[in-house]
Amino acid sequence: MARRSKTPIGPAELEELHSRVTAGDAPPPWVVTPTGRAYKRWCDEHPERAEQVRTARQVPQVRYRKPRFTSRYGSVDGRGFKGAFSGRMAVASAPGATQTSTNYGCGFNPWVVGATAPAVGVPLGVHAQTGQDVSGDVLSWFKAGIIGNPSAFVLSLPGLGKSTLIRKQFIGAVAQGHVPIVAGDIKGEYVAVTDAMVTPAGKRGQVIRLGHGHGHLNPLAAGALGEAIPVMRAHLEELHARGEDNTRLAEAITETEESVHSRQVTMVMALAELIRGQALADFEGLVISASLRSMRESGQFSFSSPPLLRDLIDFIRSGSDGLRRALFVADETEYRRTVQTLVQTLESLTDGVMGQVFAEHTTTKIDLDAPAICIDVSAISRGDQSLKAGVLLACWSDAYGAMEAAHVLADCGLANQRYFLAILDEMWATLGAGAGMVQRVDELTRLNRTDGTGLLMITHTGRDLETLPNEVDVKTAMGFIERAGMVICGGLPAGELDRLKGVLQFSDAEAAMITAWSKGAPIERTQLRQEKKRPLGQGMFMLKPSKDGTHGIPIHVQLTHTERATNIHDTNTRLREFLDAAPSSQQAAIA
Repeated sequence: MARRSKTPIGPAELEELHSRVTAGDAPPPWVVTPTGRAYKRWCDEHPERAEQVRTARQVPQVRYRKPRFTSRYGSVDGRGFKGAFSGRMAVASAPGATQTSTNYGCGFNPWVVGATAPAVGVPLGVHAQTGQDVSGDVLSWFKAGIIGNPSAFVLSLPGLGKSTLIRKQFIGAVAQGHVPIVAGDIKGEYVAVTDAMVTPAGKRGQVIRLGHGHGHLNPLAAGALGEAIPVMRAHLEELHARGEDNTRLAEAITETEESVHSRQVTMVMALAELIRGQALADFEGLVISASLRSMRESGQFSFSSPPLLRDLIDFIRSGSDGLRRALFVADETEYRRTVQTLVQTLESLTDGVMGQVFAEHTTTKIDLDAPAICIDVSAISRGDQSLKAGVLLACWSDAYGAMEAAHVLADCGLANQRYFLAILDEMWATLGAGAGMVQRVDELTRLNRTDGTGLLMITHTGRDLETLPNEVDVKTAMGFIERAGMVICGGLPAGELDRLKGVLQFSDAEAAMITAWSKGAPIERTQLRQEKKRPLGQGMFMLKPSKDGTHGIPIHVQLTHTERATNIHDTNTRLREFLDAAPSSQQAAIA
């Protein structure tokens, strides 16, 4: 048998082979073959070429299968069809590699789209997709510059945990030294958490109960703002005794007195219009204002010792020379005929539909030293719409005056600066309470940064704001969402997202997520299971800190061990026995 002749490999062939090996087009030849031995000797003579071969071997090579069939288009292999206008690839490069630090690359895989989860403020829960901790509240995010206004508008269907989310921020506000105020707790959902707040000095949260048999509220009481006036006057007299003059403090006292007087007149007129069902005449407001001034000038009453509605009614009945001159009446008979309707309206505030809630002095005054304040109006029955509206008007006026009093004393250097968190839950009921409530909340949404107050507005859907009887109030209320620093959405129907498109921009994924949260628990054919199924969207919320289309932050609210142990988030107390009953016993009762 003849042996194959060995043709020596020249430098040109070795150079070509080397270029193919380093480019990844061909593997290095086996060293046991003549070509392999020649290539190895050639590389050993040139160390830089040996290094190039070692580097090329570190790149993973793509292996292809051999052709297993032949089509009418030609031979097919793992790299496609050969020939003109075909899709064959001669070289398949390895995937590109990118090097980055752990700080920037930790969340890249498998979440290619970034999922921001700020840890600033009150711990709320975890990111619904990444599981990362999420914290936040309006004052902390405003301080960090995440939002431009310390306010939030919360929208969610009932039973999905929006009150739980708000109570967590309530607790966090107390922990940060802020004072949360619920001025009109319609369902009593914040009573337990307020009573549970205790300062290291032993000061408990203040719960004020109003309603039939649950205390009184004097609409002429100046509240904390009126009590600040004697403190400011005493400090001014002390400065004068030392020979010092403080023009700014004197101006602040005058401004505060006029503010209290205006609040008293506005409060009485609002209640009178509420009970009458129409606006008061201009001269009737003049009678109320002039009467209050005359009563203070006589020395019988003051801002720290305000009169009752009965005292105001008696003064208007008897009249005075100043009132007769202001009304431009000829005699006593004409005066009595002029004020007759007003007196009748004010009399109805002391009894009748309103009961005697406004007939006596305020039972419990707002204590600014309390860590949290809740005015519970849940004792008022749902049928007493006029009474509930009047109480809510008075509660908000009193709470707003208390916040303003704290700021006035701080500006005068007589107290430390306090920061408040105003919580407006069940907003649909508060705004529809009566004339003046929309304007009061609108004032708070526009001036809360100036007043050092965070604001939380909670309702079920945006349609709740469209049910207000006045078209002007509807447009004003819809502006609350636009001015809110951030919007928090729980489970909502698809139609609600369409309504919000004029204010917020939702991506398709966000819209699908929010509508999915509006579903209830999965349907079961029987109730044999002992554990209670939860709605899919319970505790799920989308935080939208921006209205420019930026992606929101989906979170799952988590309760701490203390919150579970104290059960302060349970709003189903009336149904607790029914919910805790075994399914078998319920089926037996139905049978």
